[in-house]
Amino acid sequence: MKHTTKAALLADIETTHAALEATLARVPSSQMSAPGVTGEWSVKDILAHIAMWRSRAITQMFKAEQGQPPKMEIPATLAKAANWLDLFNAQEYAAQKDRPLDRVMADFGGSHRQLVKRLRAWGDEAALFDPKRYPALNGRSLAETIWSDSAEHEAEHRAEIEAWLSAAPA
Repeated sequence: MKHTTKAALLADIETTHAALEATLARVPSSQMSAPGVTGEWSVKDILAHIAMWRSRAITQMFKAEQGQPPKMEIPATLAKAANWLDLFNAQEYAAQKDRPLDRVMADFGGSHRQLVKRLRAWGDEAALFDPKRYPALNGRSLAETIWSDSAEHEAEHRAEIEAWLSAAPA
């Protein structure tokens, strides 16, 4: 991760989010729920997925603010599996795939606003970037976790949406 200040982290989160929003503006509303963007996932499914991971980052920030360890909560049924992340994402997809687009969009926008709000209000910048501050994060700083669960994740899925848009018949 290249960030060393909260201001730089916030700026990159906002820039990456704006790029995703620009890509989303090119997706016809009639195609938001069409499967096949990445595997069986639609754009709507990807946005629900991003909102879920952002919400987990927000929860980690909240825990840290409350003096609790901000750790990755892995369901006990998945914790021992080598591919727990894939299984977890599949479980979340199944739980959210039938949600209405307007609710997913509300969660997508709301989770971004909440993440930015919490990050702006974060007072202890040194703690944010210290990889030793929160041992439960296994050598990662809270800032790294926030970045990977928000902007880095958005950029990854934006590329998939861009590729899907490019492959769509004109």
